[in-house]
Formats: sequence, structure tokens, C-alpha cells
Amino acid sequence: MNMKDWQNLIMYGDCLDAIRSYREMLSGQVRLIYIDPPFFSGTDYTLKSRSGADRKSAGVLREKETYSDKWEGGLEEYLEFMRVRLEAMKPLLKEDGSLWVHVDGHVSHYIKVILDEIFGYSNFVNEIVWKRTNSPKAQSKGFGSQHDVILLFAANASKFRTNQVYRDHDEKSRKPYSYEDDKGKFRLIEIEAQGIQRTEGRKQFEWRGRRAPYLYRKETLDDWWNMNLIYKSKNGRYTKKQYLSNVPGIVVSDLWIDIPPVQGLSKENTGFLTQKPESLLERVIESATDPGDLVVDFFAGSGTTAVAAMATNRRWILCDSSEAAITVAKERIERTYRSVSYSLVKV
Repeated sequence: MNMKDWQNLIMYGDCLDAIRSYREMLSGQVRLIYIDPPFFSGTDYTLKSRSGADRKSAGVLREKETYSDKWEGGLEEYLEFMRVRLEAMKPLLKEDGSLWVHVDGHVSHYIKVILDEIFGYSNFVNEIVWKRTNSPKAQSKGFGSQHDVILLFAANASKFRTNQVYRDHDEKSRKPYSYEDDKGKFRLIEIEAQGIQRTEGRKQFEWRGRRAPYLYRKETLDDWWNMNLIYKSKNGRYTKKQYLSNVPGIVVSDLWIDIPPVQGLSKENTGFLTQKPESLLERVIESATDPGDLVVDFFAGSGTTAVAAMATNRRWILCDSSEAAITVAKERIERTYRSVSYSLVKV
């Protein structure tokens, strides 16, 4: 697929039909697939909208059905529904591509086993925990749920790489930067072996009047000294300065606690009950793709993946079997990016 000739795509219909229809075009071309499928929650989901309120009336809440997450055949039917679609998605991925499956505790363990079978256990990369709410509902049994899970699998773990992701500094992460000079705040980093690194036979050498088991070569230490990056304490011990301004943020782990859900008053809010925040999808996309790559979402919902893809300069394909979801996604995409070009097809 040529980026010049590329036109983003919205597919209306079952993603299995979409994959079968476009398999030849998409095979080995997709860098990232993100899906937020049904969770086996036993719920009928709706799109909420409110009529205009005024001084005399709070307005009327209207709900339109988007999709049902109820399964007559129970868990077995749900898992078979997911299995055939996950199997169909795998051949679409590039060798360095990845699949991100967003679920929760209802089925995450079952889906993990299915993905292990399809992708191979060795291609499992992460189970990411997203803290989706600060206010869990009280439960009569057990504990209130506050998180979802994103299962990350690589098409080929030996080819897959992620871009380092950072979150903003907070008060706790800034605290160690308690020193300051004309370049700004800094903290001290050890350049001598400490703890288990400091074995009895570890080689020591003298550098600028102090003999110690240094972790770096003399040439490196001299370079840092000339750059004014070495701090000498009153007792003659050396450490390295690490400036706060040179640290892009806190390295993100598999625990994502810094991305809030879409709230009722948020500008992002479309009324789609299972809508995910744009910042969540931007993190997913930026961590595992490069500008120009193709990102696909086969359970598109309100279209967050497309909005995040455009914000990060990626190509995109959406698919959903809900007419209400397609309508919401289209309107949202066109409202956010007025000059966007895409095709809409029924599969």
C-alpha cells in the first residue's frame, strides 16, 4: 500500500466479514491492531444523549442501543466468537506488528489462553493494567473493580520493539532532585559499585585522588568531569549529576495509573458508554508504531482509535457492526479533523 494513494477506511459490518473481504489487501500490512471487544459482561449497551436543558427543565435523557454483550450460548459461544476473529487477525500483522486486546476480569484469562494458542506463548509481551476509575462501586461480594486489562502480543517477539514511553513527573518523582546549580535542579547518581555489585574481587582503580570500584571507564569519567557532570562531596566521594530537565518523565511500566476515563463533561465524551480516552490510544499507538504505519480497530465503537491515529500521523481502518457506532465515529472524526479523507464501505 502506497502512503500517497492511501485513504483511511471505515467498514460497517462484522469484522470477520471485513477481514475476509480485505484479506488480500491487508495481509502482512498492519503494524498494530487494537480491539476493545465485548467483555462477556451480560449487558446491553446504549448511546446516551440529552435534549437541551433550560431554566425550567433539566432535559430528557435518550438512549439508543449500540450492541448487546449477552450470549445465549454462554461463555462457550462468546469464546468461539472471539477465537475465530483473533485467528483471522493474526495474518494481517507485519512481522514487527502487534495485537492489543482490551478486556477486563470477566474473560481476560480465557482470552490470554486463546492468544497463547494462536500467537504462541513466546510472543506474549505484556498484560497491561489500566486504572480506569478512582471510585469503585461498593460490592456486597468481593471488591469493586477499578481496572481493565490490555493483553499485548507480538506477531514475532524477536522483531517487535516498543518506543520508550514516559508519563509526566509528579511530586514524588521530583523529590530526589534536591540539589541545584546554574543549570537547574539535579540528583546524584552512583558511579561506584554498591550493594551486590560491589563483590570482593571487583577491580578498583584510582581516579582524581580516590580509589574505588568505579562502574565506568576512566575515559567516560573524564568526559563527565569536563562536562561539569561530576559532583564531589565534602569527604571526596564522586557521584554524577542527573538534571531534571534532561529526564523526559517517569518511565511507564505495565501499570497505567495516569490516564483517567472519559468523564461526562469531557470534550471527548460522545455518550458511548464504553468509550476509551484518546490519551490511552495515543499511548498504545505511539509505543508500538511509527508515523505512517497502519493501525486497525475491528471493534471501533466511538472511533477513538482513528482520532488517536490521526493525532499521531498514522493511517487507520475502523470496523464495527453497530450502525449507531459507525454514525458516532463518523461524526466525531469529521468534527475533530474537518479535512479528513476516508471511505465508508459496507461488508
